[in-house]
Amino acid sequence: MARAQLSPETVTAMRQKLLALALDIYRTEGLEAISFRRLADAAGISHTLPYRYFESKEALLVALRVLCTQRFEAFVRTREAVSAPLAARIRSVAEAYVAFVEQHPAEYQLIFSTHQPAPDQYPELLAARRGLFDHAIEVVQAGIDDGLLQGDARALTHLFWLSLHGLMSLHVGGQLVHGFSLNDLIEPLVARIIGSEAAHKPMRLPTRAAINQQQRFKPVDALITPRRRRPGPRG
Repeated sequence: MARAQLSPETVTAMRQKLLALALDIYRTEGLEAISFRRLADAAGISHTLPYRYFESKEALLVALRVLCTQRFEAFVRTREAVSAPLAARIRSVAEAYVAFVEQHPAEYQLIFSTHQPAPDQYPELLAARRGLFDHAIEVVQAGIDDGLLQGDARALTHLFWLSLHGLMSLHVGGQLVHGFSLNDLIEPLVARIIGSEAAHKPMRLPTRAAINQQQRFKPVDALITPRRRRPGPRG
C-alpha cells in the first residue's frame, strides 16, 4: 500500500518539530544522544518515521546547524544599531555576537564545531553561513564608506571575524583562564579593530580576588610557599 502523500505544510511542520526536539536533546545531553529512535519516542511517532523527513542523522544535524545559524543572524540583526554612528553600529554588532554566545553557548558550539562536514558540502548550510558572514561584510563596508575603516571589506571582515570568533570560542570552551573575561576583552578588541581612541586607554585589571574566583584556583598566596634553605654541611 502506497504511503499517503503529505502536503508541504505537513512536512515542514514535522521537520520543525523534530528539529526542536533534537535541539532540546542536544542542549541537555549532547550531540551523541541524538538518534532517530530517541526523536521518534519524544515525538510520539514510529521509529522509522523520522527517515521520511531526514534521510540520515547527518542530514538532521545539517538542518539543525542551518536553523541555529539562521537564528544567530536574526539575533544579531535585531540588536544592530543600524541608525547609530558607524563606530557604535560596529560595537552593537560585536556586542550582539557576545550576547548570543552568552545566552546560547550550545548553539554556538554546534554552528562552529570543527567536528562536522565542511559547510560547502551542503548548499543550504553554506548559504546560511554566508548570510551571517555577508551581514558582517555589509557592516564593515558601511564603515569603509563612512571613512571609519580603510581597506577591502571582505579582508577586514575576515580579520574581524577571526578575532571575534577566536575570543568567543575560548570563552565557550572555558579557556579564558588568565585573568580576563569575555566582557573584559570585547571592548578593547573592537577598539583596536576600528582604531578608536579607546584603543589607547589602559585595560581595567581585575582584582586578585576576582582572578582567583574566575579561575577557581586557590588564593594566590596559598600557591606561593617559602623556599626552604637546605641545611649546609656540619662542621
